[in-house]
Amino acid sequence: MLGSFVHEVLEYLYQEDPKNRTQETVKKIATDRWSNHGWAEKVNELTEKIDTITGFKRNAFGAMINLWELEDPTTTTLEGQEVEVLTEVSGVVMKGYIDRIAFDVNGNVVISDYKTGKVPDSKYVAEDEKWFQLLAYALMLREVEQKTASTLELYYLSKKIKHSFVVTQEHLENTKQIIVTTRASVDESCDSGQFKCNVTKLCDWCHFKKINICPAHNQQF
Repeated sequence: MLGSFVHEVLEYLYQEDPKNRTQETVKKIATDRWSNHGWAEKVNELTEKIDTITGFKRNAFGAMINLWELEDPTTTTLEGQEVEVLTEVSGVVMKGYIDRIAFDVNGNVVISDYKTGKVPDSKYVAEDEKWFQLLAYALMLREVEQKTASTLELYYLSKKIKHSFVVTQEHLENTKQIIVTTRASVDESCDSGQFKCNVTKLCDWCHFKKINICPAHNQQF
């Protein structure tokens, strides 16, 4: 929820004239989206609150302001925000929303994504896994618009850290193979009715484990 709020405010920031992209403008946009566009109600209605309202606002605004540590919004040119991409990759229908698209000096696409959580620990998250979502976006753009992505960027706003990744054809082909293989595996499980649980540390945040109906964590299954 915090990430969605931050994304929305920054989307509106970059719709402003460059000279108006200031921290004061961010504050005004955040206040308006909170008070007049349903965000107060959304956060108050959360069944599982992870913070106080004051804490939510503080963390969200802090993440927004950290953008100035990573780039100068007044000189940043974006070609698109929250860009919807719908295409088919080797028979697999895919849809996504890209946070930001820009072009480098050679006319190649730069795909960027905002993150408000922790920076993944390389001990637990492989580099390919960290970039898989954006590699999938790059693959989709190539398929639907014949645009080549040269660089991927992850903005870890809460930590004032930006990671970049140079895209190669090998990365895109590997991503395509994972997508096709995953789809085939899902189809096979649907046909057989047998779904293998993938037990990871992420299970601790899963709703189905909390309500005790996950077969991997409930001995009665």
